Amino acid sequence: MPSTPLPVVLATLALRRRLKQLADRLVPPEIAMLDLGEGVGAVQVAAAIAELGIADVLADGPMTAPQIAARVDSDADTTHRLLRGAVACGLCTLDHRTGAVALTRTGAVLRSDHPASLRAWMRYKGMRSTVDAWGGLAASVRSGRSSFEQVHGMSVWDWYAAHPDEERIFASTMRQATTISARAIARVYPWPEGAVVCDVAGGIGTLLSVIVAESPSNLRGVLVDSAGMIAEAERFLAGRDVAARIERVEGDIFHTINATADVYLLKDVLHDWDDERCRQILTAVAASMPTGSRLVVVEYLQHPNRPNPYSPLLDLHTLTQRDGGRLRSVQELSALLTDAGLRPTGRTFSVVPHDLVEAEKV
Repeated sequence: MPSTPLPVVLATLALRRRLKQLADRLVPPEIAMLDLGEGVGAVQVAAAIAELGIADVLADGPMTAPQIAARVDSDADTTHRLLRGAVACGLCTLDHRTGAVALTRTGAVLRSDHPASLRAWMRYKGMRSTVDAWGGLAASVRSGRSSFEQVHGMSVWDWYAAHPDEERIFASTMRQATTISARAIARVYPWPEGAVVCDVAGGIGTLLSVIVAESPSNLRGVLVDSAGMIAEAERFLAGRDVAARIERVEGDIFHTINATADVYLLKDVLHDWDDERCRQILTAVAASMPTGSRLVVVEYLQHPNRPNPYSPLLDLHTLTQRDGGRLRSVQELSALLTDAGLRPTGRTFSVVPHDLVEAEKV
């Protein structure tokens, strides 16, 4: 996880994209647009490298296409063509004398064992169900509704229930994304001495396990999620040696949380839902919160009229893939918190690429 402050990261991303815009002025606009059109190919190249396990094979060092194909059971010629695409996308380098390829710094994060691995994320981005929903973006803009449901005839959650292989990839994606920022979140927020921290819809405890383990003040945790997630969390938390410090509770984010704590967490939950269902979630959380306890909402922020270099495309991702999902500003999140009977404290904390927004029960 990078230690660079979030404003610096966003400023650097903005500069990177501005430099590309300046470079586009050096070619005819139709050429720049044709190059932009190949962006869908770049996602599929990264997704194929991740799906086939090629990045894991290249962790052993440079290899030629026939060597890689033998390891991943693919066709040597088409593997070479894929690798040339990976070179064009900056994921690999190619030795022109030997034909051997090696991972770049960016391509290395497609390895399963990379500390900031995004292999599952790129497999998810390349799944047919994800791509087809993105193809309905114009329909989403016309209707104001998720194109996933329009394209597939059901919500993304019902789709995953019917396609468990894709559900596992999506779950791995969420865990990888949380792993990348977990330590920074654990360190940036001033957790009260000896507090109980409740992670609502916290999956198998990826974030909560880090918060508890990193705490110098002997924090304890409560993990709230579905029965299936709670069962899976048992082994994970035991492996992290924090099972004795984290209570596991079955709960329903739309109805009952049933957990008493000093600090509650909602990470990457609200951007999946429309305002009404966000109010239901926040109201359910607020109903369990004792007076004086705090809720920390961890989200990607997006000001309505100041698009930052990271959030706008992610916002469109939530539009196409989720049930009324959207990224929100601090003011929009604060209004939802207030509607649920919570008082925003005005304190926010930033870690790459999230922001933490705090509210309290009064």
